Amino acid sequence: MSNLIMGKNTISEVLKYKSSALLEIFTSKDKTDPLIQDLKNKNITLKFVSKKTLSSMVKSESHQNIIAKIKDRNYFNLKDFFKKNEDKESLLVLMLDNIFDPQNLGAILRSANCFSVDGVIFSKNRGSDITPTVSKAASGATELIDLIKVSNLANSLDLFIDAGFSVISTVLDENSQDLYKFKFPKKTVLIMGSEGEGIQKLLLKKSDYKVHILMSGQLQSLNVAGAAAIILYTFQIKNRK
Repeated sequence: MSNLIMGKNTISEVLKYKSSALLEIFTSKDKTDPLIQDLKNKNITLKFVSKKTLSSMVKSESHQNIIAKIKDRNYFNLKDFFKKNEDKESLLVLMLDNIFDPQNLGAILRSANCFSVDGVIFSKNRGSDITPTVSKAASGATELIDLIKVSNLANSLDLFIDAGFSVISTVLDENSQDLYKFKFPKKTVLIMGSEGEGIQKLLLKKSDYKVHILMSGQLQSLNVAGAAAIILYTFQIKNRK
């Protein structure tokens, strides 16, 4: 299922920004639907099927009556990622640890694209894979952002450190700094973990800094996707003016 995406907005965004990724469309929409017409104008193959067929394809009923088969994703390896970005003065890489909830992962990737994150690195084993549900929650960002899938986050983090990146973990403890007062390094790996498991200790030990979001309400915690949006926006306004 990893080469399937679903949902009107998701497919619309991919059609707009990366139509070459779309191989085939499966839909129960009417042939006069504007999105169907746009896809037809791009000469993308259309197959009209039942809603039941669509649901069975993605094991979900939240497909909004349209599914796309896409080209296999070209995940970056670290060597190619460093090569692509070697001339950039400011770089932000988002490292995700223990993000198993597909809705959270999708929302984080959507924010990462909105705030021009240079790459997102995640583990093959310690988190959700890119599924149709993730792509739908990401509104197509899964096809628009540079993704790096690795076997070992700690080993990969060492390579970023060797390349001159500073490592920042998002955690609330006695050593963490207020996000709004923190001055981000130009080249940063930002690590975020789930509310439950958090960030693994080995990654925390390799971190140069820890930051937290100052909160003033009765609740003192945020969903990881909400926290990611705030932190990524803060990095953008501080480093990319």
